[in-house]
Amino acid sequence: MTKLATIGAIVVATLLSGANAGAQTALFSDQTAAAGLIAVHTTAPLVDQSLPVMTGGVAVGDFNNDGWQDVFVLGGPGAPDKLFINNHNGTFTDRAPEWGVARTHWGYGIAVGDYDNDGRLDMFITSGGADGTQCRHLLYHNNANGTFSEGALDAGVQWTTELGYDGFGAAWGDYDLDGRLDLAVTGWRMNYGGNRLYHNNGDGTFSDATAALGTSMLGVEGFSPRFVDMNGDRYPELLWVADFQSTRYFVNNTDGTFTDTTAASGVGLEGNGMGSTIGDFNNDGRPDWYVTAIYLPNPPTGVPWTGNHLYINNGSHQYTEVGAPMGVRQGGWGWGTVAVDTRNIGRQDLIATNGWPQELLGPQWLQDPTRVFANSGAASFADEAPGCGITHTGQGRGMVNFDYNNDGAQDIIIATNAGPLTLYRNERTGPGANYLRVFLTTLATPSRNLAPNGYGAHVVATAGDAIQHRWICGGSNYLSQSELSAHFGLGTAPTVSRLRVEWPDGTVTLRSNLPANQTLTISSCGPDWNGDGTLGVQDIFDFLNAWFAGGGDYNASGTTAIEDIFDFLNAWFAGCS
Repeated sequence: MTKLATIGAIVVATLLSGANAGAQTALFSDQTAAAGLIAVHTTAPLVDQSLPVMTGGVAVGDFNNDGWQDVFVLGGPGAPDKLFINNHNGTFTDRAPEWGVARTHWGYGIAVGDYDNDGRLDMFITSGGADGTQCRHLLYHNNANGTFSEGALDAGVQWTTELGYDGFGAAWGDYDLDGRLDLAVTGWRMNYGGNRLYHNNGDGTFSDATAALGTSMLGVEGFSPRFVDMNGDRYPELLWVADFQSTRYFVNNTDGTFTDTTAASGVGLEGNGMGSTIGDFNNDGRPDWYVTAIYLPNPPTGVPWTGNHLYINNGSHQYTEVGAPMGVRQGGWGWGTVAVDTRNIGRQDLIATNGWPQELLGPQWLQDPTRVFANSGAASFADEAPGCGITHTGQGRGMVNFDYNNDGAQDIIIATNAGPLTLYRNERTGPGANYLRVFLTTLATPSRNLAPNGYGAHVVATAGDAIQHRWICGGSNYLSQSELSAHFGLGTAPTVSRLRVEWPDGTVTLRSNLPANQTLTISSCGPDWNGDGTLGVQDIFDFLNAWFAGGGDYNASGTTAIEDIFDFLNAWFAGCS
């Protein structure tokens, strides 16, 4: 088969079919002021003038474990960082001073994860310090009492280079499957040595493991790292999106080392890699990879402004790039991006923000609109912005998706360089927009060496004839991080007939006949039915309620029967370790 025929076969592959393949369009409204998310990013001149205009990060996470997503925003050198705690009523309150994180500094990127496995989300922040010239990265430990403690120096991650400031995006992931979150940090300044891989020692400290990448990282101008299992062997690869044709694709060798297979895998073709996201866009059960870059229709000779690239995963670390035929190549001067089902119909769309404040080769990037590429269900995407309500035309940088009001629709935040944060509420709720939103916990099984919050897990939902795949991988969308959930749009489907969680240790958790329109926490301990991290009598009551409702197929036999009760009780009394 010719290469052209291969591409054609991929791009015409049917995505999700059936009742969920409606023609609905995305619909958002600007709720920034109403929600109280008032934050304005600031900037200032530096010796390296490229650095200030590339900044603007935001991250979300449930930092107080109350079931509602909170928002952390970097303020830049002229304003303190903000931590917006969710008030459960569609509004937020900035609690950064009380939590000890209202710091004014050159903040760049944010990564959220529970690095010490205590059940609370912590944060790593890349920073140039107070003056932007020296690394002063921050590691905020969540104290569980409404405060954070900063301990990057003691943990060994305060500096990523001795040559001055370097450090941009960051991501957590368990690359050796020891149950502890390791840390990848990208550095953009050429030959400064700021690209680093840190191994979690399990005692609150980290060791420099960059040599495990198997190649020199000098010359890699890194922006956005992400740990994702791309071939289904449970060990995550390390995707290292970088500027000036220096993106890297590191295959996990499963022995604590990696191999750079960028060229052999057919990736890294974009001219200036910046942002990155993962999704299964052709519904074949493999994660595909979207990378933002710079688009210019007819770039000058020698200028690799090729636009955004979409790499379809063919298996065995082989990819085909289909950004142009699928309609997602042209995204302006691209930065942050997310893959999310904006319409809750079972297809993942792509949103990408962009901008450049200087009239480099023309003014086209000064007020370029954010793109909303809607997945048509026919192997193509169509740009729906600004008609869908996402009207952002500023200097977009970081971006996240999350459900801030717990209504089942994924909302969007865009961080603007030297400008205000913007919150877009997703209005696609109600009939025809059913959903299932899944969080994971490993607290009840400490001996199984599972990374917290389900990092590295593969979640599969079956509703009718449609099967959807999601991966819990955190990672940098560009200086930012979205919520740690697996969100499934179900369209008109009233139930998920089978939910399968494949944990990184090879074990599987199954749930059946789950009613639509709910948020669940699934535990790695089967009898921890309510996912609170402990075994209690309430788990028995919750299971029996599910059993009587037809959703208690504990042994995954395909039917709910009395044997499920016996099997559940036996497991509950045996406990989890």
